[in-house]
Amino acid sequence: MKKQRGWTAARVAGACLAVILFGGLLRYAIAQPQSLPPRYNVGYRVVDVPYEQDGEKKTLTVAVWYPTEARPAPHHYGGPTDGTVAVDAPPLLPKAGGYSLLVFSHGYGGGGLSSVFFTEQLAARGWVVAAPDHQDKFSAARIRTGQNPDFDRRGYIEDARSIADHGPDQRGKFLYRLDEMQATLDFMLDAAPFRDAIDASRVAVGGHSFGGFTALGLCGTIKERHDPRIKAVLLFSTGAGGFLFRENELAQVRMPAMLFLGQREEQQMRGDKTMTQIVRKIYGALSAPKYFLEVEGAGHFSFNNTFSDNRMAQMLSGTPDEFDVIRRYSVAFLEKHVAGNTDADRVLERQDAMLVKYVREP
Repeated sequence: MKKQRGWTAARVAGACLAVILFGGLLRYAIAQPQSLPPRYNVGYRVVDVPYEQDGEKKTLTVAVWYPTEARPAPHHYGGPTDGTVAVDAPPLLPKAGGYSLLVFSHGYGGGGLSSVFFTEQLAARGWVVAAPDHQDKFSAARIRTGQNPDFDRRGYIEDARSIADHGPDQRGKFLYRLDEMQATLDFMLDAAPFRDAIDASRVAVGGHSFGGFTALGLCGTIKERHDPRIKAVLLFSTGAGGFLFRENELAQVRMPAMLFLGQREEQQMRGDKTMTQIVRKIYGALSAPKYFLEVEGAGHFSFNNTFSDNRMAQMLSGTPDEFDVIRRYSVAFLEKHVAGNTDADRVLERQDAMLVKYVREP
């Protein structure tokens, strides 16, 4: 019997499947920029920052990550979140110059450990990262004590939704967050041992969700609150900037900016607009250089680790793939525009397969 030549339906189907699978893998391999490699071991400590607000003396709890020579070890931050740091190790003082500084603001009701997946890795690149526990009305987790067992989830949801009802003329009730960011920034630049490790000319701020309002508030949107030491702003899924700042105020942010959004946020309403519309409004008003990234399959809480044993909270938190793409582009942005590292271009010039949208205006 003569051997059959050609393709059977099964072979065609198998070949198509192989092309689809291999093509997807090839696309990912080609499109995925390599991470910037770590340079340092990471130290971690919790500090108490004294400050005064409305004539009252207060103390702010702040988590700090930084380069160290000490050997790191596995560390449990809380919930299912772990890291690798040298707890309370002395900072490694740079031989020349100083490290760049990022002060990062968590979302409303969150905590300073909300984005450990990013803050720890940025420190490994030679940054000092400080993240305060804001004194919000509701707090799901705290740096020192972890998950709050008495967290009023219903009250938090109602209060968080009400933020959309506040316009620029009503943002005064949230300015305490700007005070706390300013206190953290001043402390890091003025107090030992970090003042000797940081280059005060290389400072950035960032924030997730309502933390975007906090960060933008120091970047020129509110004239009397503008801190000229800040050189760049990093924003994770922030809608509050669209509610609490006018477009002409956002246009006063004249520094490099990177904005992230989760793909699943496109249908989420805040007031009478979707999160996509709000974030695009912010992006459109800001000055170049600026970047807009929409992460495939991500939601509003994909920019957070989880510190809750609640199953739903764990499901909402970011996945390893989401963390990876958010971290890579965030680190590269800060390295390029604050630390002056041109190696970051090899990440920023290419669109990762995990990004359904990537717009940059250099």
